[in-house]
Amino acid sequence: MHRRTAVAVALAALIATSGCLGILGGDGLSFSASQATVSEDALQETGYEEVSVNESEITREFSAGGQSRNVTVTNWVAMYERTVSVPVLGEQRAAVFGAFASPEVSVVGQSFNPIDDYSERDLAQLAQQQYDGLSVGQTASTREATVLNKSTTVTKFEGTADISGQSIDVYVHVTKVKHDGDYVVAVAIYPQDLDGEQERVDALLDGLDH
Repeated sequence: MHRRTAVAVALAALIATSGCLGILGGDGLSFSASQATVSEDALQETGYEEVSVNESEITREFSAGGQSRNVTVTNWVAMYERTVSVPVLGEQRAAVFGAFASPEVSVVGQSFNPIDDYSERDLAQLAQQQYDGLSVGQTASTREATVLNKSTTVTKFEGTADISGQSIDVYVHVTKVKHDGDYVVAVAIYPQDLDGEQERVDALLDGLDH
């Protein structure tokens, strides 16, 4: 998986078309999320390793009402991986967990963020665009999990992924919560043949800090 930027672009466009350009002066608008990362205890428990924690900043110029403003949105993306045994391929870093934090924007009493309206399938399709060779299929199940001390629904999808040139059946887990003014999205992808991986995913979800 790579850094998710489409949501930032959509959010910037939404701000620009919601009347904000004609209300706020200055050179531009800027909105930032706080990091969402997995605790060290959860990483040690599950065997996952941190790959990266990066900002995903998008700045776009938009025009409305004869005015132009730059709108900057800063998201945070944290990526984790675990080396697992994949049939035929052997040891591969094929279990992936990502946490994405995007700011809720509040202007003149109105709050909005495209993620608020995204379903778990919408979010899975975003992941599909960013994970090389991933194809998301039917919903396999849903369950409740604890994320940032909140009970939330996790949707599990069937899918396939290209791992070292081999098509492998995978599961894709997706959930989102609103926490301290940000939307936090978590996505996990791993081969279906792995035993006990769903429990590891739930431990990572429970271990999220924001």
